[in-house]
Parts: sequence; structure tokens; C-alpha cells
Amino acid sequence: MFRLKMITFCKSARCPSSEKLLHFESGKISAGNSKEIRAHLTDCEFCAAEVEFYAHYPQIEDESAASAKVEIPLPLYELASALLSNKHKDFSLLDRLLCETVET
Repeated sequence: MFRLKMITFCKSARCPSSEKLLHFESGKISAGNSKEIRAHLTDCEFCAAEVEFYAHYPQIEDESAASAKVEIPLPLYELASALLSNKHKDFSLLDRLLCETVET
């Protein structure tokens, strides 16, 4: 019988912290740590995706600016809500959003 190997897309105990990945992406890390993280990124799709996210969406490092409220666009909020509800096998919101996308 053929078995599919489950691939988990998440951080593991051997992954660098999000803070280290953010510092790596912004160039605020030592050369030795940079080399270590670069090697890790070749094997870890999750961390590579996290670094790519930071590259496309720079993070606010100033605490006073970080506390400012940012409004999430309604379509993005609805999509996130639909994806999170799928964890509980409630596909109704995602189905509705997909139908709206197809119709427009």
C-alpha cells in the first residue's frame, strides 16, 4: 500500500526565532549568524516564507509606531476569517468568498 508522507509547514524547535529572521532580512545580524540562517533557509520552507514575507512587508521596529491601529482591508479580513474557520471544517464563508470572486 502506498502511503503519503505528511509535510508539516510550521516552525520546529531547530528554527531560528522570528526576531532573528527579521534581523537577518533587515541585515542587522552578524556574518556568522547570517551564514547559519542562510543554510537553514535552504532546508526550511516555512522560515524561507517568513523571511520573504518580511522582505515584502517590512515590520515596524519603533514601538510607538507599532502601537498605532492599522485597519485591515475588509476583503483580506474576510479571507483570513474564512481560512481560520476551515480549521473547524466550516467552509461556508470560504465558499461564499470564492463564489463572489468567480462572479466578478
